[in-house]
Amino acid sequence: MDARALAALAANPGCRRRALLDGAGVDKGALAQALGAPANFGQSQFAHQRGNSFEARVKADGGADLVRLLHERLRDGSEPPGPGAVATPDLTAPGPQGRTARTALALREATAAGRWALLDHPMVSLDVAGSPAFLEPDAVVVHPDGSWTVIEIKSFPMVDGSADPAKVGAAARQSAVYTLALERVASMVGEPEEVGGDTAAAVEAVDAAETASAAMTAEAAGAAETAGQTAPADAAAPAGTKEAAASADPADEAAQEGSVTPAEAAPVRARVRHQVLLVCPKDFSNLPTAELVDVRKQLAVTRRQLDRLTRIEEIAAALPEGTTFDLRLTDDGRSPTRPVDELTAAVDAVDAAYAPECLSTCELAAHCRTRSRAAGQVEALGRGVRGELGGLTTVDAVLTAAMNGPADEAPTGDPAVDALRRAAALRAEALASRPEAVACR
Repeated sequence: MDARALAALAANPGCRRRALLDGAGVDKGALAQALGAPANFGQSQFAHQRGNSFEARVKADGGADLVRLLHERLRDGSEPPGPGAVATPDLTAPGPQGRTARTALALREATAAGRWALLDHPMVSLDVAGSPAFLEPDAVVVHPDGSWTVIEIKSFPMVDGSADPAKVGAAARQSAVYTLALERVASMVGEPEEVGGDTAAAVEAVDAAETASAAMTAEAAGAAETAGQTAPADAAAPAGTKEAAASADPADEAAQEGSVTPAEAAPVRARVRHQVLLVCPKDFSNLPTAELVDVRKQLAVTRRQLDRLTRIEEIAAALPEGTTFDLRLTDDGRSPTRPVDELTAAVDAVDAAYAPECLSTCELAAHCRTRSRAAGQVEALGRGVRGELGGLTTVDAVLTAAMNGPADEAPTGDPAVDALRRAAALRAEALASRPEAVACR
């Protein structure tokens, strides 16, 4: 589950089907193909290659141009980063949990160092309906003041400082997911504004590794004393550990030497900026340009919607025993062998909340639209129509309410029914004045 899927999921939190399938890691594209309703959206291979090429150009030279663009857009009067002033920590680690822990440690160290730093494709985690989701922003920049900025790189053009509003909105929602996940890390660095977070496990993993290393050092020292040897302080630690420990907390070392005051030795306060840097090609060229996008609104909506998601365990517990979405692929892993009727029954066992907007965000939207139309659900006409109709959930119920009863009779007490009857009466009156018109059916 990536940030794009989370942004779509947060936009439709009532869809239990998508929450379960995404949480279980089910390939919705392959599932839709097996159901006979393949998705008709996605990024072409050419666009994907062009996006990768543009991102590589933006991040060339250690991200110096990228940080320069950010500094120019900030316009805060601070000193621009000089040559070699941007640190690029190594974030390689085994597995998503390891990369998440390494990212949290790199953010902590870069914040304490008080200098510019660029984290290329870091990894952060976020709890979604009781299941961890690992997210990978394009980049995160650490400012000298301890603040962090999310960098979102897109391949759609920015002409005269503006871009397609729909694409910018989608990028803002995606960046809000990254910002929300980074806030969990920031809450554990320095003096946090909030306590707790979903990435606590990542930082605890780093602390656990440090604790294990310290225990091994103590064990080695104890073994040396047992052998009648005096273990020097430098010999007790592995090579490079003393230097790493000395550089891990420069504020404490400087305080011991008396070079700084206790106030200056206080930890740097980490915070995530609510303005993300959107980087796009300039005027259909391959040259980068950027603008700051405020994502506070998207951040509030995403936080509220994710909190409302039903936990995956509760959704799975309500399913019939033995429900599975296995396609039973052939030995070559390409052709599904499971009967379509059986697979359809498994998918329909989980409630969906279809809306026309799903067609651009969910691989199963075509299947859900077909089922919604077959059942005559008003959701197929849009969320606005569904909200106006109140308790009338099917098209048959709407037509029955509109046609059964004249508009001039006493109000029923249901605003939707009264409005439908009045609308039906006005339409009948208009049709009566034109006999050649087609009657309402």
